[in-house]
Amino acid sequence: MKPIESFSHMNPTSSEIHRLFELQRSHRVLHPVPIALDQRLQTLQNLATNIRRHQTDIVQALAQDFGKPEPEVLLTEILPVLQEIKHTSKHLKSWMKGTRVGDSLATLGTKGRIVPQARGVCLIISPWNYPFNLAMGPLVSCLAAGNSAILKPSEHTPATSALIARLVAGTFPQEQVSVVQGDATVSQQLLQLAFDHIFFTGSPAVGKLVMEAASKHLTSVTLELGGKSPTVVGPGANLEQAADWITFGKFTNAGQTCIAPDYVMVHASVKDRFVSLLRQRIQKAYPQAGHSPDMAQIVNTRHAQRLHHLVTNAVSLGARVLFGTPSSDRHMDPLLIEAITPEMAIDQE
Repeated sequence: MKPIESFSHMNPTSSEIHRLFELQRSHRVLHPVPIALDQRLQTLQNLATNIRRHQTDIVQALAQDFGKPEPEVLLTEILPVLQEIKHTSKHLKSWMKGTRVGDSLATLGTKGRIVPQARGVCLIISPWNYPFNLAMGPLVSCLAAGNSAILKPSEHTPATSALIARLVAGTFPQEQVSVVQGDATVSQQLLQLAFDHIFFTGSPAVGKLVMEAASKHLTSVTLELGGKSPTVVGPGANLEQAADWITFGKFTNAGQTCIAPDYVMVHASVKDRFVSLLRQRIQKAYPQAGHSPDMAQIVNTRHAQRLHHLVTNAVSLGARVLFGTPSSDRHMDPLLIEAITPEMAIDQE
């Protein structure tokens, strides 16, 4: 693979970002003919081929950023993208077809069709928690629809972001897909440009800023935002299965998943039994707690300290830790906490 410096736009200036944007914009003006089905399918196949070719590099990059175990990388980062490409390739022909629509009284005597068209130049801002999956997944849809893209991966996962830059540069010309690396100021500079569509994955707070910036250009936006995710365990539940699934869903990626089971509401009649089974399942899955080889790390020290503060704040207000030892280490233990109340920060964040 090429050295990063030869092609990666790392902390570019505003003028460099604008030049890259204009490169893609100009290319679409000079080549206005819609991209044919066979070209789109070949583009997706090229991406899939290079993902498979660099699978080991992807695993190593995520291990460097997160300490993610290889099976978890394959299951949650690489396989979903390859499946997305497979599914998209299978259905793309039918998705590209126009659809006839009936006339109305105002259009009597005419014929109407809805014809899918590419949006144009798109911006993809991806997050740090699944830095490969949530960068490449939106890119698959973007390319399948005949668009070009500038991709801004997270600065919190530098090894994976650099890997994405290498992979993209080895797969696409700059006028089709480019990667820009840098901190939040780079994202702010990108958001000042009149993209045709923006795809953002991240927090609601930043999502509001993205939508505000997009509104100045009437740019369409897709926002995939985090939030609280409850799980309900009723009196008739299969408690063993519930403990298995919740352990897997919550502690995959060390809990850093937007739609992970965030809190559990358990019927009083099965609570004690469920808690006992959940403790057993966590101990079996992670016998060394946060230092187990199958447990990823918290992405950085700042986030580990933030999570530790949420726990200590809850305990100071009356919450009880049922399992695990609270710490600010990136190798954070799986924790079970009960007696959460709305005034605790952990109930809101």
